[in-house]
Amino acid sequence: MIEFIQLPSSSLLLNSVNNLNFGDFLLQADIAITVESLESILIGVISIALLVLSLSSYRKTGVKNIKYAAIAFGLFAFDVFVELIMEKYYYSNYLLQDLFHTSITLAILSLFFLSIVKKAS
Repeated sequence: MIEFIQLPSSSLLLNSVNNLNFGDFLLQADIAITVESLESILIGVISIALLVLSLSSYRKTGVKNIKYAAIAFGLFAFDVFVELIMEKYYYSNYLLQDLFHTSITLAILSLFFLSIVKKAS
């Protein structure tokens, strides 16, 4: 048996749209920005922790390929914190910021590739 769902009338929908409070929207947007900033900080902290762990592993084992991964983790943390600073203090998106970010991303990928492919010495 097929049942049909009755949709609200357009006047009811229009009334609910008119009752939206712009202040609530701004509060939700502010919370979303705060959550995004906290996530970015957490990503930066985790990448610093991975940097410290990889440097510790390098000191214990002496495997030189770990240096590439450690530098990549450091660049990743640096990139995250630079983006946070740029978003906090600069209101527009600069072309150089995008170029900087993509260059660091390319360097990170290259370093991880080297850490995997290069023969251990």
